[in-house]
Amino acid sequence: MRPRTDEDAATVLAIAGTGQNGATLLCRMLGELPGFVAVGEIGRLWEKGLVEDVECSCGQRFSQCPFWTAVGAEAFGGWDRLDLAEVRRLALALPLGNSRWPHPFALPLILMPKLSRRYTRDIEAYAELMRRLYGGVLAVSGADVIVDSMKIPAHIFLLARAGVRRTRFVQLVRDPRGVAFSNTKEVPRQGSRADKPMRTTRTPRKTASKWLWFNGSFELLRRLGHGFIRLRYEDMVRDPSGAVRRCAAHAGVDPTETDLSFIDGDQVRLSTGHLVAGNRMRNAAGPITIRLDEAWREQLAPDDRRTVELVTSPLLRRYGYRRGIAQT
Repeated sequence: MRPRTDEDAATVLAIAGTGQNGATLLCRMLGELPGFVAVGEIGRLWEKGLVEDVECSCGQRFSQCPFWTAVGAEAFGGWDRLDLAEVRRLALALPLGNSRWPHPFALPLILMPKLSRRYTRDIEAYAELMRRLYGGVLAVSGADVIVDSMKIPAHIFLLARAGVRRTRFVQLVRDPRGVAFSNTKEVPRQGSRADKPMRTTRTPRKTASKWLWFNGSFELLRRLGHGFIRLRYEDMVRDPSGAVRRCAAHAGVDPTETDLSFIDGDQVRLSTGHLVAGNRMRNAAGPITIRLDEAWREQLAPDDRRTVELVTSPLLRRYGYRRGIAQT
């Protein structure tokens, strides 16, 4: 792999998007490149790792994982040195999860800090936590680029506006009808919450609204000059090697054919890695076959399909989709 020469090249390559969009797969593939380390949905580390002690993708519990133990020691002098209650409060404050205001209202506060001194103090404190956490990951892994698949707008806006690290962004978009159908499925939740054993489901209308405002918010950051490229899930699945090459180039890296040898057509060889949060495929290892998931074409009810198309119509065609079928 040829070294990065651009002084502004990314140290964090952040994947932005909705859930059920293939972000964990993209994160895992990028993490196979020399000089890259995949951490998954790192903003959930505080809850999933420190509270629930979930299994890292390496197979060890978070508290027993040598990688994350070393990261905690490097970043904070040990995880036990953190005020966990305060860290959880700050993480929840970022998307306004501890207030009566919904997530979208956090974005103007991040863009215009003078709107709320209290919120500004909270996100500055949280940004410092993330700086130290990323620094620990870089020091322990020896990597040049962290691949972060946290995705949600408040996290992406924080990285873009708070100067946490030099960052580039990949807006990963999936056909909203596919996202809507995936969100109707009941899937066992990862972690130890006995009170909520199944992942939260959403109606197609709610998913469509979320898809529209998430992607609309990323369009705003793109227009403000932050380093975004857009990648469709469907294109990534059809050409995983091309997708990885394009994302790596966006981070200032030009992979060689040898670097990409873990991809052979639709077959991808994945190592275990150390993703602390993400969908269930974060635990997959060895050779896997990548297939396009378009079950929605047959199984999403016609009324739901029309609802999703209507709600997402402002961006549907812009992203290369049309009613009834995804453009190729």
